[in-house]
Amino acid sequence: MIDRTHPILARLMVPLLLSIAATLFGSALAQIGAEPNGLAALAAVDVEADAGDDGVFSTASGLVIEPVVRNGALYAVRGQSAALTDLAARDVAALVGAATGFGAGIEQPVLDFLERALPELAGTGPSVVGIERFRLTLDVDDGEAPYALTFALALAEVQDDAFPVSRHVKGPADAPIVIRDFSDFSCPACRRFVAEVLPSVEAALLPRGDVRIEYHHFPLIGSFPNSFRAAEVSECVTDANPGDDEAFWRFHDLLFERQPEWTGLPDVDASLLAIAAAAGVATDGVEACLAEGRHVETIERAYDVATALQLRGTPTVFVGGYQLENFVDLGAYGQAIAYLEAFGVVETAAD
Repeated sequence: MIDRTHPILARLMVPLLLSIAATLFGSALAQIGAEPNGLAALAAVDVEADAGDDGVFSTASGLVIEPVVRNGALYAVRGQSAALTDLAARDVAALVGAATGFGAGIEQPVLDFLERALPELAGTGPSVVGIERFRLTLDVDDGEAPYALTFALALAEVQDDAFPVSRHVKGPADAPIVIRDFSDFSCPACRRFVAEVLPSVEAALLPRGDVRIEYHHFPLIGSFPNSFRAAEVSECVTDANPGDDEAFWRFHDLLFERQPEWTGLPDVDASLLAIAAAAGVATDGVEACLAEGRHVETIERAYDVATALQLRGTPTVFVGGYQLENFVDLGAYGQAIAYLEAFGVVETAAD
């Protein structure tokens, strides 16, 4: 399946990207990531009969629905319609509202989008639409209305093997819950994240013992000219301090704290080395490391991976495979961990 942003999606998805608070059900059990509770999300549509042995339901509109359950929680909803009539489209919209928890408030935007987008998407292959933290995949057969449609709704998720390995971590190396911070030392928003958010995340989650935090380079070289060099220096500082796992983090913290002093300098090396010395880390060999370009390829590869993940800016924070929309809210980290627990990726505290 191709994960892409179709040109028409950029024009038509604005209503779906709104944060709609109204819910169709009072219970969170209707949402993906919660216990199915008899697959309460299906109450949004007119199901003709109980599921067959294969777990597939059908509706009066001709929609075929397959709930996907993992570890007792609703993981995704798949469906198809041989002919997406107005009634079937309403069932799709109602199902999206129920399964996401956005409820009736999102149904009309979904309907409007389907009406306008399906002719453009017909025969073009699978396309992925973002609805907050969810992804709706649409595959419209070539032809005329009423179109044959296959769809799937799930949380947006990146598989672990798509992430790069980081040498900069806090917490157990084998921790099953991984918080990944894609960051740029020159980025003002990253500076605020490190000063105002990251300490609370560390204090709340690292004591669990099953969480690790990783730093990943994503230098926005088009916006901040010294970003790449700062990332290089941080790697060379790590080399210069073998056996000292905290050396990178001390340099990391002070580099962000003193960001206004160096980020706009025309010749930044001396300033970066002075900050490293002030952070109390060894700097022997750092200049030689920089001169030979030892970590240029490392930073370039990190940048390429971040862009391949379609990251748009910094900081970008993932918990497991889930990108946080609101990385300043500690509750968002708890919600992502709850997903990992619900789907059996990690054991719950009770386990």
